[in-house]
Amino acid sequence: MTLHYPTPANEAKRLEALHRLRILDGRLPSGMDRICSVAQDLFQVPVVLMVFLGERSAWIKSGSQPDLTEAPRDPSFCNYTIMHDEVFVVNDAKADQRFTNHPYVTATPSLRFYAGAPFVTEPGIRIGSICLVDHVPRDFTPRQMKLLVNLARLAVDELWLHHLQQTGLTDTEAIRPMGVNLDFQIEPTLTAAQIRAGRGMVNWSVRELAEAAGVAPITVKRLEAKPADLGANNVSAEAVRGALERAGVEFVFEADANPGVRPRRAGH
Repeated sequence: MTLHYPTPANEAKRLEALHRLRILDGRLPSGMDRICSVAQDLFQVPVVLMVFLGERSAWIKSGSQPDLTEAPRDPSFCNYTIMHDEVFVVNDAKADQRFTNHPYVTATPSLRFYAGAPFVTEPGIRIGSICLVDHVPRDFTPRQMKLLVNLARLAVDELWLHHLQQTGLTDTEAIRPMGVNLDFQIEPTLTAAQIRAGRGMVNWSVRELAEAAGVAPITVKRLEAKPADLGANNVSAEAVRGALERAGVEFVFEADANPGVRPRRAGH
């Protein structure tokens, strides 16, 4: 069975970016294991994959397995994910005409649900994706899409850091394409005090904040009890931050001042 898949218009540049990061030369950084583990816990899916698309092969990281497995590129759903910056979701592949007869869908167990967020290393360049797979149809909410995008961005940060370590470079400008800012460089780090202050501003209990963020109440308590900042790769903190921002809290990061909060101004 011949499978046809879409190809980005900038495929040559995309492949160049993939090989520049030397992802296929060896094992992925250990931080990728943690991201896969968080994704599995967060979304409660049986399968989490990281896929990097070469010219003819899909290089796949499955769960906590450190090595990449090579497979034919043709059947990979990631081919569709790398066409756009947005999350690609197939709620029920068996009911989707594009995939009804796909070998992954007709297999046992079958792929029924798929959600993938692309690894965007620079504007318009998507070298692969983090993918969620289930054997039953599922819905996928906008909040879940945002969380999956955040995990993909964290994975890209891990890849850049790994590349820096492998090449011995200390100046990110030496490898970072012009106009691309790494998330770990520009994203201010949330503090426990900001979460406590934000929760107080909207007059929420710990349980109310936990429900709004989609995390357990004990997670909120642990975040609020931390003595230092919450770290750039804290997915739970990002979920709590998103819930408070939707409730009207603006997190403030200004030079020569402690991080704080204030009511979100109209138009922001």
